Amino acid sequence: MTIAAHPLVRALRRDAEREVWVAADASGAGVEVHRSLAGGEAALAREAEALLALDHPHLVPILDVAVDAGTVLVRPLLQRNLADWLVQRQSPSPGEAVTALAPIATALGALHACGAIAGGCSASDIRLDPDGAPLLMAEGACIETERATDAWRESSEGVAADVAGWRQLALAVLETAGAALPDAVEAALGQRQLAAAGDALLTAWPALPLELDAAASPPSDARVRMRRRDRAVGVDAVWARLALLTELLAERGGPLVQRAMAALSLVRPRFWAVAGGGAAALTVMAVLLSQAGAADAGAMDADAARTDAASAAAPASAAPTDAASTSTAPTETSPTAAAPADPAPADTAAPTSEGDPVAGAAALLAEREACLDAGDAACLVALHDPGSPQLTVADPWRMPDDGTLELVQRLGDAWLLRVVSEREPASVLVMSTEAGWTLRDAWSD
Repeated sequence: MTIAAHPLVRALRRDAEREVWVAADASGAGVEVHRSLAGGEAALAREAEALLALDHPHLVPILDVAVDAGTVLVRPLLQRNLADWLVQRQSPSPGEAVTALAPIATALGALHACGAIAGGCSASDIRLDPDGAPLLMAEGACIETERATDAWRESSEGVAADVAGWRQLALAVLETAGAALPDAVEAALGQRQLAAAGDALLTAWPALPLELDAAASPPSDARVRMRRRDRAVGVDAVWARLALLTELLAERGGPLVQRAMAALSLVRPRFWAVAGGGAAALTVMAVLLSQAGAADAGAMDADAARTDAASAAAPASAAPTDAASTSTAPTETSPTAAAPADPAPADTAAPTSEGDPVAGAAALLAEREACLDAGDAACLVALHDPGSPQLTVADPWRMPDDGTLELVQRLGDAWLLRVVSEREPASVLVMSTEAGWTLRDAWSD
């Protein structure tokens, strides 16, 4: 499914005016696509007009405008917003609060200076770029007047809403930082001068960079050539089937079963596998020890019987045999131990999939190809996300023989990868779950 030639990855939200999707552009990078619903075309057109008229570094830019069953706006994908950061940070410093609030006040002031309004200023409307700089989405922005006069600013309900929204946000953020809104900021807000309010905030405290999550080590972006392999067997195959049956049982078994499943889910799957393997090992050891004990007892009885028989048959006048017994045949030299076989070439080993989306996707797609060749529907269900369109299409996508994988971008819990192939280039979207990697969708480029 596409909107304005952008393959859709997953839906973000839908309201009375628009639907918002995560999609991929022509290069495979993630973008955010907004499409108007019935009756919302004019609102999105006004929004595009206002934001395209002002190039401000703290407004999320519009990359493209199109028409596809509605007005379509394409924005860069910024996955973190200020609301999520506040939950994660809990107690920011006043300097961090200044960094989050002052640029937004400046952006709102720039909109008002152009005769436009933003249409909203909540924590969820503010996105953070990878460096922690805040950008206002300004959904609902529109141009109210071509001449931004003081009289218009004082009478505009849209300007009043922007000022009230920013003030409420500033009070909430500064409260978590243990500070209050300075009087100079309040005075500027009383005059509906948001740019001056931002300057006053910068005067009150020095700005500090936002403390973001510790950067995770970048995943490998090396190409991984697909290797066809056999389907998972043994513990892996059994665990995949049990996980699927457990989910179905939790959905149909009522609250008691769901609570029991939730409690059991606290135990990591590999600990279940280790516990089961340990029990099996103890059982096998007990059987082997019992068999060894019986064999040793039988051997001892046989040796005793042979000794008694030899003693009875030997004559009392037997010649000494010490000399004969000591002159034995020359000792044979023990053969030299065979040298261990050369290890298999390193490039024949399956890639380690844990923690690496490229290797994980390679292993997942290789197993999927084996399941498709075998026509094993249960195997395919275990390898796909429950909502994957690949489970219902008549002709599912197949990995080309010459395909290699390259990482494009992380999209939340999903990873977008490019399939480089001379015959059939494509893109795949895989999901990282507690049970492992699953395929969300795939499409030919």
